[in-house]
Amino acid sequence: MYIGTTIQGRADQFIILEKNDSVEDLSSLMEEKNIYNLIVSGKDIGSEFLTSDSFSELFSKIEILHLKNVEINKSEELLQFKNVKRLEIKNSKFKGKEDVDWLQLENLEELFTIFSKRFQNLFSHPTLKTLFIEKFEEEGFEFPVNYQLETLSIEKSKECIWSSLPNFKNLKALYLVGIPSIFDISWIAEFSQLEDVDFTSCKNMENVIESLSEVKSLKTIFLGYLGDFNSLFPLKNLNHLQELTIESGGKLTDKKNVDFLNKMPHLEFSIEMKNCVMGNED
Repeated sequence: MYIGTTIQGRADQFIILEKNDSVEDLSSLMEEKNIYNLIVSGKDIGSEFLTSDSFSELFSKIEILHLKNVEINKSEELLQFKNVKRLEIKNSKFKGKEDVDWLQLENLEELFTIFSKRFQNLFSHPTLKTLFIEKFEEEGFEFPVNYQLETLSIEKSKECIWSSLPNFKNLKALYLVGIPSIFDISWIAEFSQLEDVDFTSCKNMENVIESLSEVKSLKTIFLGYLGDFNSLFPLKNLNHLQELTIESGGKLTDKKNVDFLNKMPHLEFSIEMKNCVMGNED
């Protein structure tokens, strides 16, 4: 085992397990370095560590867990990490039939995962504040009322009742990626605390600029691969806007009426559309 991290520039340090590592070695390194963050890679060591009873006591002390390229067959393989606060599950699969009840991870605050229909209480966890989820396959899902979640990212999803998203009453950041079933987003005006949005490759979204202009709390807007816009001018009403980025956009009909962006005192912007490329970033 050795000390490392997940990506260059990340401040969090992890213990990275290797084949043939012992419980004693892991315990010693955790105490010596005071590191309770762990990386388990199925490609490097397989998934045997997750099913080994001998490691379970140490795993219960882990605070940040990064799993990649593993197959999760039993719920206990996850739930043994009793004190985990941040859980990152990358390029992995949920197999088997046991439900995964997220309420059993009582300290969980941040979760990054592919979706599984085995999940229980995903949107009713009392401490979960950040949720990044891929391939959400609950067609027709209505999002429940939730006062805990502050950041929600959904990447690729079957059609849901998108107008129920404002049931996340304290949401500050919303990221929607690769979801063609979203058309009307007038519901976004119902958010009272939303500060950050990222809409990418949601090619059927309608009246994006007009709808976003109704969310007065917005500070950051990122729009990528969304098609044509009539005008950017409605954004002038967003007095708190600090960052505006439009990447690989379609055509801007009202391309003459963009000078107002330079007059917004705290705004950094970068516009990349077929007939309008401009910005004021250094």
